[in-house]
Amino acid sequence: MVICLVGGPLATVFLVALLAAGAFAQQVLQVREDMEVAKEQLGVAAAAAVGMDFSGFAQASEEIVERTERARATSSGPLWDLAAEIPQVRNNVLAVRGVTDAVNTITSRSLPPLVEMVSTADAGGAADPGLGIDLRPFLGAGTVLPTVISSLEEASAIATSLDRTGVVPAVSEPVDEMVDLIAMAVPALTLVQEHLPELMHAAGADKPMLYQLMIQTPAEIRATGGGPAHWLVLKVENGRAELVAQENGVDLMYSALPEAGFDTVNGSLIKLQPKVRSLYPFELTNWSSNFTMTPHFPRAVELFHAARKWTGQPQFDGVISIDPIVLAHMLEATGPLTLASGEEVNAQNTGSLLMSEPYERFGADNAAMDAFFSEVTSVMFDALTGGEWEIGPMWDQLVRSAEEGRINLWFEDAGLQSLAHEYGLDGALREDNTEATQLGVYFNDYSVGKLNYWLDFTQRATCNADARTITVSMDLRSRMTDDISSEYTLGLRNGFRGIDERTMMLDVLFFAPPGAEILSTEPERGDWQDGANWQGNRFRDRAGVDHGNTAESKTVLLEMGEERTISYEVQLPEGSLGPLELRHSPGANDTAVTVDANCGALFASPEGSRNIRLSTIG
Repeated sequence: MVICLVGGPLATVFLVALLAAGAFAQQVLQVREDMEVAKEQLGVAAAAAVGMDFSGFAQASEEIVERTERARATSSGPLWDLAAEIPQVRNNVLAVRGVTDAVNTITSRSLPPLVEMVSTADAGGAADPGLGIDLRPFLGAGTVLPTVISSLEEASAIATSLDRTGVVPAVSEPVDEMVDLIAMAVPALTLVQEHLPELMHAAGADKPMLYQLMIQTPAEIRATGGGPAHWLVLKVENGRAELVAQENGVDLMYSALPEAGFDTVNGSLIKLQPKVRSLYPFELTNWSSNFTMTPHFPRAVELFHAARKWTGQPQFDGVISIDPIVLAHMLEATGPLTLASGEEVNAQNTGSLLMSEPYERFGADNAAMDAFFSEVTSVMFDALTGGEWEIGPMWDQLVRSAEEGRINLWFEDAGLQSLAHEYGLDGALREDNTEATQLGVYFNDYSVGKLNYWLDFTQRATCNADARTITVSMDLRSRMTDDISSEYTLGLRNGFRGIDERTMMLDVLFFAPPGAEILSTEPERGDWQDGANWQGNRFRDRAGVDHGNTAESKTVLLEMGEERTISYEVQLPEGSLGPLELRHSPGANDTAVTVDANCGALFASPEGSRNIRLSTIG
């Protein structure tokens, strides 16, 4: 009888404990499900945002907030309080509770104002069709970003304060992942917030902006990239970009007649100082495909503006320069594309399809070639503007392109131009060595063809710290083969000089930083010296000074299959020098850049600089 009286309460307690444990287990499963669904819906929301699917973004966001709210409420319940009193599981329970609290802090505070922001843009009706991504939803970001940033910082504080002693990997790893993502997101969003007024101005928030989108082709290499035979004119208004026109060099053809408005003294569109004029070939200033023969990108823009003024066209508010390799990098984010014929365009073959292979495929059939280029371009732009890609991978590819010197920006607005300079995207020659000590080797094609698609080169710098000298070398290699026969690829000018049409003829520009002196070059004398003619100095050794940078030019011949090294030695000026910045013309292929450790004693460390083109000492 006693046993029964005692056993009854014990059995009851045991049963209650089992039921509580079962209920707790159910809640754990529910929390896990809610968090997994929320994570899935975050991907849906991101895709909807990129694709400007406003209703889809709002729907996914609503479910995310609902799921994370429920997960937070569940993990805050009494059963979790009880479980947290058990020493063996305490830290795991508190870690799960902390994660749900942190995630809910982000989603419940950030998503509602973001939904309201895009919904406001959606209420304005559909944007006019045109090229580009509709940026209207971001025009109101100034009032939302502070909330988003503060929610991320609060969530990070919650996550980092957790005691993760004994916490199982299934719980601790998501915490680490979240903390790492927040650590990357907060600085990026803070920078966006800092520069939002300029970015909104660039997006046409306060007035329509006219942009030139220039695609330089390294197959016909130029100092800043390649010959820009064609370019797009875009108008951006209220965050929406539309194609206004497609222009080409024929519209800007040189005329020497005085009534054309040219500077007849210099024989060019703009006046250049004698020391600058003596450095560059005659063609720099009179034909649009050669405007980029200067490594100072703002001068190329000045030439385009002069040409537009001559032809009575409005000036650009900004100029954006990219090359086909930038598009190839972007396809790393979008994935491969398919043409109507079933042919695939991917990150690996984009360079060839835009710079080489079609010339062999179509030969003299210009109509077929133009149709092919048009289709490839159309398919690529549809993919890039369609939003079927993730922002993170796309951003990584744009940063990669900028680091390779393939993106140059110019803006009429001083604030935007200052921003381009701050991030090393202005493509300008430096006039002093304070921010950086800039040296560069630049190539200009003289063959008039597409030979340079087959040009590989690497760049390296070595230093003598005691003598304060630096030697910059370029190792060149021609991959050209005798089965390339297209007249568009082979060197048109070569035949006039008795040079094999598969030999690359390059004008090589060696640039020293302000205050420095070029001690020697290799080759010491150019491989080809034309006699004097009415154009003066086309294929002769030249020297000059541009923006305080002493420079020399040599004509270098690179035969089919040949490998050779060119270099120059520079005596650096006295005094402190900013971080070393090595520049070169971006080629059709990746260029490895190495700097000898001995250079570290001469130049300041680039740490902390926002300039993404600064070379590291290693």
